[in-house]
Amino acid sequence: MHIVIDAHLAVKKIDGVARYLLGLLRELPGLDPSIKFTVLALPDAKSGLPADIFEPDNLNRVELNLMGPSPKQHLMMPRLLHELRADVYHHPQYDLPIRLRIPAVVTIHDLKFIYHRQFLAGRNGLKSAYIKHSLRYALRKADSIIAVSENTRCDLDRFLGQPSKRTTVIYHGVDGPGQAGQNHKQTGLDIQADFVLFVGTRRPHKNIEGLIQALDLLRKQGDKQIDLVVAGKAYSDYTGPEKLVEHLGLEKHVHFLDFVPEAELPALYHACRIVSLPSFYEGFGFPVLEAMSYGKPFVGSNVTSIPEVMGDAGLLVDPNRPEDIAEKIERILTDAQLESRLSQKARQRAAEFSWRAMAEKTLEVYLKTAPCR
Repeated sequence: MHIVIDAHLAVKKIDGVARYLLGLLRELPGLDPSIKFTVLALPDAKSGLPADIFEPDNLNRVELNLMGPSPKQHLMMPRLLHELRADVYHHPQYDLPIRLRIPAVVTIHDLKFIYHRQFLAGRNGLKSAYIKHSLRYALRKADSIIAVSENTRCDLDRFLGQPSKRTTVIYHGVDGPGQAGQNHKQTGLDIQADFVLFVGTRRPHKNIEGLIQALDLLRKQGDKQIDLVVAGKAYSDYTGPEKLVEHLGLEKHVHFLDFVPEAELPALYHACRIVSLPSFYEGFGFPVLEAMSYGKPFVGSNVTSIPEVMGDAGLLVDPNRPEDIAEKIERILTDAQLESRLSQKARQRAAEFSWRAMAEKTLEVYLKTAPCR
């Protein structure tokens, strides 16, 4: 059997989709050496996939110089898959190429741009229409659909107007806590106070502004010497968090690190006091798992997938109420027993997620999707 996995979305500055592909590709080849895997990857200068990913004998690399969702993939993919003599094609995004002549699997991470169009950069109507049309086509044509959470599955059912029997929920995994390797000051962060850590691209739906407002409330109490570190690349022309920091006069206490390489993230996770993701919407929420693997108390929003992933290993907040975010952070800062209990529960919860289990369930979907041989 020959399975082709489209990994051209795994870029240097890795995001959720790239991290998903990394976890999957590290585990898949070892599950069944008799299965041949081909990975469609960006050129080395652009790809976020390290060279050791391609060491297994049953995993081959084919270069695909195609950045992001592109109309080009609809023209080139059917021919490429025919030339590769693929049995199954896995596309890890909503925009499945058209005119495919082999069974296909799609992974849907979230539907934020369907149900929350306000999160699109510039509220681009054309992009919104493309996403909606592409998603509808993918859900109609794909032989199997992977949803990364029950929340995403429910959103898909809502979008389709009925439950799909072709959808399987497969949770992401998480790597074990990395070694700090360096002091967090070596990442460019020189901070003396305890800090709350946010990890993720600075998109509007992440609600960084709500977190900044919560920090402002905490610091105005006078006795809370707490800072905020935002580790994530900028998104389009969105500068709401930076403008709010300037408006509130918090320049010395909110630290924007832009994109932080994977090798430097452990230093931040080890050094922080709390991790927070008060998003308005998440399809899964990788920082939830990462924070829990480090045993860090977590403050997350009480909507979409975060409660599902976090379980009872953190404190939930209303993302629309900065005062609620501030109150939950303060509880952890001032209650040593609560902080310790959440830390223990976090490690226990993170241990329930593994890339191996994720890859095994994904392989089951491939086998179910493949034509009888």
